[in-house]
Amino acid sequence: MVGRREFWTGMIVGSLVGIGLGVLFAPRSGQETRQRIRSGAETVGDRLRSTAGGLGERVRETADDLTRRGRSIVEEGSRRLRVAYERGRKGLTPEEVPAGPGDGQQS
Repeated sequence: MVGRREFWTGMIVGSLVGIGLGVLFAPRSGQETRQRIRSGAETVGDRLRSTAGGLGERVRETADDLTRRGRSIVEEGSRRLRVAYERGRKGLTPEEVPAGPGDGQQS
């Protein structure tokens, strides 16, 4: 993820430097230059919003996927525990069942 962050930081800084150099070397009137800067800034803003929206969607999808996997793991563990419990319960006769705490019997 650090690689993506560095990439986007480089893209933003590069865009700003490019805009600044364009302003310095462009033989345009002040009005026209301001309009071009405004247009460029809007384009960069639109791209950033689009990227952020896509990133948010990917985060939601990943969170949903992890939630589904977690539920599946918990359900499988619960199923295995029930099976083990039933097997253990069926394998013991009433005389073999150990006394639990609070049932009045000494172990």
